[in-house]
Amino acid sequence: MKPTDKPFTAPVLYGWPLVAAAYAVEYLPFVSYKLAKDAKLLSLREHTEIQGKATSLAIPESYILSIAASNHLAQRDSNIEWPRLESDTKSQSLFLSFWDYHQAYLEHRTTPSEIAETVIETLANYEQYHFIRHMVNKDIILEQAAASTRRYKEGTPKSQLDGIFIPVKEELDVIGLETKAGTSFLNDGHPAKTNATVVQRLVDAGAIIVGHSVMNELGWDTFTVNPTTGVPSNPYESTSSCGGSSGGSAGAVAANLFPIAIGCDGGGSVRIPAAFCGLYGLKTTIGRTSAAGGMPLDCSLAVSGPISGTADSLSLTYAIMSGVDEKDPLTKFQPPVSLKDYTLTHTLEGLTIGVMPSWNEKVDDPAALRQMDVYINYFKSLGAQVIEIDIPDLELAATAHLVTICSEMYDFASRYQDQRRSFSAYTRIMSVISQNLDARDYVRAQQVRGLMMNHLQRIFDDDNVDLILTPTTAIQAPCIPKRAHSYGLSNATWTTKSMEYTTLANLTGIPAVTIPSGFHNGKPLAIQLMATWFNEALLCRMAKVCELAPGIERKRPDIWFAGPYL
Repeated sequence: MKPTDKPFTAPVLYGWPLVAAAYAVEYLPFVSYKLAKDAKLLSLREHTEIQGKATSLAIPESYILSIAASNHLAQRDSNIEWPRLESDTKSQSLFLSFWDYHQAYLEHRTTPSEIAETVIETLANYEQYHFIRHMVNKDIILEQAAASTRRYKEGTPKSQLDGIFIPVKEELDVIGLETKAGTSFLNDGHPAKTNATVVQRLVDAGAIIVGHSVMNELGWDTFTVNPTTGVPSNPYESTSSCGGSSGGSAGAVAANLFPIAIGCDGGGSVRIPAAFCGLYGLKTTIGRTSAAGGMPLDCSLAVSGPISGTADSLSLTYAIMSGVDEKDPLTKFQPPVSLKDYTLTHTLEGLTIGVMPSWNEKVDDPAALRQMDVYINYFKSLGAQVIEIDIPDLELAATAHLVTICSEMYDFASRYQDQRRSFSAYTRIMSVISQNLDARDYVRAQQVRGLMMNHLQRIFDDDNVDLILTPTTAIQAPCIPKRAHSYGLSNATWTTKSMEYTTLANLTGIPAVTIPSGFHNGKPLAIQLMATWFNEALLCRMAKVCELAPGIERKRPDIWFAGPYL
């Protein structure tokens, strides 16, 4: 089944009408059923021709067997040598990178302790932008900074991320903070006693976790319109969305408050905010980063990944936070973490990049494709072959992702039935709509997952395509109505368009990176590259290649911290 040109439309609700709609769907079952049917949430039932194995593990068996046979699983231990990058090829950017901090510390121009004082003060001054929900206890931040300062004084930093301040999305456990996942009530009075594995890896490398960044409630949309926490302001246009659900993470980096932030991506939730905010964002292969210590919101789809202003910060952070974790058996299927050929940026000889024009043309504005063409021409000039490909059944894949993520998120939300009115109106609506799903829908969605994985294996393995190139989103960051800030927003058309190109990677488990591609009407544009399972190294290399491409504008946003950090 090929994509159709028929646009998806749905009513737009915000303010009191959204609250009224929440009560309507809760008390009138026929209303929720009609909404589910109109949204095509139940449409897989009509596709009785779908056959094959249902799979919820989005890693091909051939990859798992190959990795097991090689017996090269990269176990982490206390004596690990952290990955590092070479300074002679470091990113040059208007955004701060880990290099700026690391070199300033090495040269004793400042210390992590001095930066910590400024970070704490700055976060207080930037509260109105709603990037950070909860800061870690100030004394703990200062204590970690003091330890980092001692290490630099002694010439023994743990890694190149030692002393780098990083916020993480609030669905990841951070010691001392309540993991609320964007809600008003989850884990009230029960702060985390341990860090999520990806957080602990950063801490072990010397990074200083500053707190939880703001997200959509339960991650159930792509614009971070959250009445509980406040709506993060897009630094490029303050009334526009930062994207979501990792909106606070992207906003904090785009405003130059931090060089790196961590998000989680179940349907584009790292890539969409990074794209809306003119940043790099990496969605890793399923099982590449540990899920231990993260909220099980959409467990067969979501992974953690970095958001940053530079390719170097993105790639180093990815390499440090990834790898085998005994607490998460799924991570044992992966090959060793690598940044192979990362600095091989002068040539793309031997690489084949696939594009699907009929899919890419679904963007709202042709400017996105014109900017993508700048990259295509650059890739060709470096020796890459760019060919047209066909990815069958994309509409089925989009529906299968919708069914899967709504089923899994509803399963999580339904555990709090007694507190359902504490959820936002939008979450309540999505929960009731998702109640209409049954085992037929979920199983068929997993059959489609297996079908799409087979399609991609053919493209990557049989057709020898190394990368698939698309826009990251079909729309730019939309302006959020003021009334939506208090009660929430439901705009299914925006949601569908924002996720047009991102959900395939989540459904099939493959990695994907979003890369800034310039501006249109003052707002960022972005491209996306997808690679085969566990080939994040190629995506990091391509981010580095794109960072050097001529003709791609990067500029400071209106909300920009230029204070005395360094």
